[in-house]
Amino acid sequence: MQQRVAVQQNDSAEERNETPSHQNPDEYSEDGDLEGVERWLSNRLSSQLGESAIQLSEGEYELASEYVGDEYRDRLEQYVDVAGQTDGESNEETFEETGEQQARLAEAVQEYRATKAEYDAARQDGNEERARELARELESLADEIESLGGSVREGYADIETETGTDLSEPDAAIENVTDEIESEQAVVRELEFEETVLSLTTERETISFRDPLVATGELRTLDGSPIANEEVRLDIGNHTERVTTDADGGFTLEYRPTDESLSTDELDIEYVPDTQSIYLGNETTVDVSIEQVEPTLVLEETPSEVAYGERHTVTGELIVDGQPVDSVPVWVSLGGQRLETASVRNGVFGSSSPIPAAVEDGDRELSVRLPFEEQALAGTVTTTTVTVRETRSTIAIDETSASGQEVTVNGSFATVDGDGVRGESIRIRIDGSTVDTVTTAAGGSFGTTVSAPSSSGGDVTVAAVYTGDGSNLEATRAETTVAIDGSTSRIPTPALLALGFAAVIAAGVGLWWIRRSDEGASPDSSAGDQGTVAGERAPADRSTGSATNPVEPLLERAAEQLAAGRPDDAARTSYAAARRALASRIDGQESLTHWEFYHTYRGADAAETDLLRAVTQGYERAVFDSDTVPETESAAILEKARRLCGLGESSDENISADD
Repeated sequence: MQQRVAVQQNDSAEERNETPSHQNPDEYSEDGDLEGVERWLSNRLSSQLGESAIQLSEGEYELASEYVGDEYRDRLEQYVDVAGQTDGESNEETFEETGEQQARLAEAVQEYRATKAEYDAARQDGNEERARELARELESLADEIESLGGSVREGYADIETETGTDLSEPDAAIENVTDEIESEQAVVRELEFEETVLSLTTERETISFRDPLVATGELRTLDGSPIANEEVRLDIGNHTERVTTDADGGFTLEYRPTDESLSTDELDIEYVPDTQSIYLGNETTVDVSIEQVEPTLVLEETPSEVAYGERHTVTGELIVDGQPVDSVPVWVSLGGQRLETASVRNGVFGSSSPIPAAVEDGDRELSVRLPFEEQALAGTVTTTTVTVRETRSTIAIDETSASGQEVTVNGSFATVDGDGVRGESIRIRIDGSTVDTVTTAAGGSFGTTVSAPSSSGGDVTVAAVYTGDGSNLEATRAETTVAIDGSTSRIPTPALLALGFAAVIAAGVGLWWIRRSDEGASPDSSAGDQGTVAGERAPADRSTGSATNPVEPLLERAAEQLAAGRPDDAARTSYAAARRALASRIDGQESLTHWEFYHTYRGADAAETDLLRAVTQGYERAVFDSDTVPETESAAILEKARRLCGLGESSDENISADD
């Protein structure tokens, strides 16, 4: 499909393309021209926004989403890195918010079209109940599309002002989309609903929880007919009130403000019909001035002693002069650690959450707080003292191995009762020197590959140490002995990758990264982009079991970890094997994070690129996600790693990463 050029730049042709088309981008350099790189990235982001808008107007919803998807976010990250090193004003927030809003707009328009088709089918089948239900969904979607479309167009205007980019064509495309949907929805609205008018008259303007808003109101159709003898729902901010209309559509409303800001000068009150109602909602506002009231917060039931993992009930009430407060949150904390956010219902609340390891043992303060500031109800807190007992813990080093100076350590951390503890820091030491700190995953498992001190050789002592600092778990450690031969391995460790992923990219690295990114303008071209460094390189050494590139033992270890029920460890080790197999194609790859490695490598072979992306995604999930990688997914990651290492069933071009 031929792509349309949706954005016209005001720069000259030479300014639009800082890198001549015949020159290798990896060899192109112009020291100090970060402003030129920033301008190029800004133009690219604008272009992708424009293409997304054009595709949306043409009904190509998937393409519209892709243009503001992963590639757009990658470009935005690059833009942020470079803009932070230049003297000009960065438009980071505008590009980010506009991209996010446009992605949501594409999704909402696609959902509207699908729902509209379902609505038309329901009407054709004579299913009035289903048709009205879908019509109300369409009404909500149409409102959302109108709001998102307005936000996107405001973003376009800001980008045009700040960068000089011409976004008139995509702006017109977005306007046409929103106008078309509003026209369609007007027809649906007329067929399915009666419009209504909500009116309110208040007794006084100054209100508080103690002196509530009291108003008389009427609910009628647009032609003046009363909506009589019905219970109706009125939404006021985050709260809902229900009133019953009389024969003339009249009612009385009483509302006690709770979380409204003291600066509020009017309240929005909305009539919300039931799903099957023939009426459309309506909204009105009333002028108010809110005075603050201090509530009373009382603890009724609390524990005297607690320990890690135990659940204990905390209950209490929140009232003002005996009047129960409703629908507000309270924070329950122990030793400064938030345990739970409990909801107050009709003046009472209850909490029962497990005690985390992060609460230090000893006498600790249990507090319940209404976390309000400058709101109708004043913030308040009440406290008591609770004793936190220390819980014994254990560390097990389940597996160790060495290759050159690199030592792989896998283990688990648990209470003495065998409950694995997640999110705790374990120090890895070799001959008394701390070489890494890892965080336990689900089930208490941990694993890392570290470099032994250069002076180490022969048998070394590997220790896993939990210090117990800032915790209610007892300090503990485990040791084992590993033989290393003192040679040096080239594969970067998962620990270094994690640190590199979290580090701030320095100026030179940021520019290096950008100059090696793909030059394609559309998402469709990403698979063929060249991300390797300049010059031809020999194919990766796929030999297995050798001292210089031992990928087979790593793959065997990953299979053993998977069989032992440690899918996160298996995913990490699978990635290590795949990266080692491909490392010879990239100079200086030791310092690259996992995604930098992927972006630098990708493009050499489409099938390999897909496989590497899948393995990299699995590695990232295993290292950074709080949830454990499912065993089936970890097994798929291992199989893809085998193929990258030349050990799978097939390695030809037809292999897909989704196989």
